[in-house]
Amino acid sequence: MILLGFLLIFSVLGDDEIKTITANACLETQEVNPELPINSSKTVSFPTDTDAKFLENRTCSWIVSIPKNHFVILYVNASVPTGGSISVTQSPNHTEKFLDSHVEVALLFVAPSFDLHWFSGNSSAGSIHFTVNWQPFPENMTSQNYTLEKNGSSVVLDHEDTYNPVVLYAATKVSILCLSGNQREEDTYLRTGIVFDGPDVNSPYLGSLYSISQSQSLLISSNSTATIFSIVPIVSHHHVIVQDASSSISIFLFINPSIHFPVYQDISQITGLNVNDSSVETVKMGALTGKSVVFTHNDNPLIDEYLISVDIEHGAELQVYFEGLSEQQKVAIYTNKNNKTNLPQKLQGRLRYYVLTSGNATLSLTRNKWKANWETAFPGRRGFFTSKYWKHDKKESNLQQDSFHFIGKEAKNATEYRFSYRFLEADLSGENSIHVVVSDNVQRIHYYDHRTAHEYSNDTQWYSHNGHSISLVYSTNFPQSTGFFAEFEIDSSFDNFSFWFMILVVLSF
Repeated sequence: MILLGFLLIFSVLGDDEIKTITANACLETQEVNPELPINSSKTVSFPTDTDAKFLENRTCSWIVSIPKNHFVILYVNASVPTGGSISVTQSPNHTEKFLDSHVEVALLFVAPSFDLHWFSGNSSAGSIHFTVNWQPFPENMTSQNYTLEKNGSSVVLDHEDTYNPVVLYAATKVSILCLSGNQREEDTYLRTGIVFDGPDVNSPYLGSLYSISQSQSLLISSNSTATIFSIVPIVSHHHVIVQDASSSISIFLFINPSIHFPVYQDISQITGLNVNDSSVETVKMGALTGKSVVFTHNDNPLIDEYLISVDIEHGAELQVYFEGLSEQQKVAIYTNKNNKTNLPQKLQGRLRYYVLTSGNATLSLTRNKWKANWETAFPGRRGFFTSKYWKHDKKESNLQQDSFHFIGKEAKNATEYRFSYRFLEADLSGENSIHVVVSDNVQRIHYYDHRTAHEYSNDTQWYSHNGHSISLVYSTNFPQSTGFFAEFEIDSSFDNFSFWFMILVVLSF
């Protein structure tokens, strides 16, 4: 039904006058040009003879030109025999192929041209019908501008944000990712989102949001600007994620796999994942030909993401990044040496990137803290606490850094542990504050640590206390806080006692 909605857009554009291409045009490559001045109600159609015969093993091509400030809607309805195919190529070098036995699709193209190719396969039973319609870009469009900082947080755009042109200015180059919505049937709507390699819609074509999503890659501009514009404003639920391409990781471009930028070294694929709010997602990653990346997005401040487990091969690393792919945004590294002690781990904020350096790995992710067992304490457990949007540097987003963490058990049969923690970063400016409490199984406080701008502002030493649970609250009174980062360790409460008992035993002799 959603696809039909897209196709209906073509029908309402008008077909008052139809210009036909003769059936024998299928025998050779033919150029298709609009009559000038362009009449947006005129449609070019091939063929008009419904009884047209298509010979076997026949290749047919059409080159459709598109003037500046215009786009084309191509509607294709075809039956494809075994061995046959349909493909379209948008200048300069992006090709989409259709191998299904029946193809019915609406596609968008921008200047200067695109190619349509049809191969009949080993049967004469195939057929193709297509229509082409030229439409002008809307007039008096108001662009929205974003400046991407080097090594800064990504900009996240909803689909609706691109109904007018979005112009992106980077310190180096612009990198663009697309995360599809949960409703997979909406993916075809991503075809309406076009990326231009420059500061306006008359810049060279770079790709579409659909091609980014399907290629398991990203687009990188050739210079420091790019423009995103959804030519047909159809309601969708995907997100566009944009960052300055200045990070220390690199990715091959899907538009030309032989070219890579040194700032993004050796990543072979990058995939967006929609994590269900209640279930556990099992993600298999392979990095045999280059690094593999899975990224997730969460726009609900009441929901966190949890990395439950990582089954990883010897010698490989799973690196976790918040907000963007730069060295400054790396927050954790998991190997087969720490994957049993450092997980589960709560991962907050908007964006997380999971980067596998080599080999194979299986990840378990969830947004349900009970299924993650996040609050379970066990001897040898290691991890970290962060504020809600730590690593997010866009103060104008007004994202509250307030956060709450709890590990342990408040029950009569709860086990006592030795909880250790230290703060490596803490924004205690203004009225910001941190409260750490270690309590027993009936909520009696064993230890209370209160930190403000007047206390412990540069204290990074470890603190250790016995109890049944540890809780931490970070509070801010204004959204300009950069948040905090703290490490924690959980050990048996008998470790310290056993050490001193051994000393006493030795001294007694």
